[in-house]
Amino acid sequence: MRRWPFFVAGAPLAVLMLARTLLIALSLAGRPLFWAIEPLTLAEAAALRDGGEVARLLADGADPNARYPVRRGVVRGRTEATPLEAARAARRPEIVQLLLESGARAN
Repeated sequence: MRRWPFFVAGAPLAVLMLARTLLIALSLAGRPLFWAIEPLTLAEAAALRDGGEVARLLADGADPNARYPVRRGVVRGRTEATPLEAARAARRPEIVQLLLESGARAN
């Protein structure tokens, strides 16, 4: 009885499982292959409507009045912005209020 058809049929599954294991191991080691983990600036977090990240960054000492670089497309037509400008551009009054309560100055 020949067993090679079973080996041929099982080879793609074995390769797939090996590749998946490798990707998971690299991700756990801090070297993801398919995505880059880039931290948000305070202005980006405000523009992306991430109130939790805004609160965390403020608690870590981020300056609510500083100008921060923003990636293209985060705040329309800008490469840098204050967190308050970014929150206003995103039309997020709750984040604007959080920033004002944290010492942001409205210009």
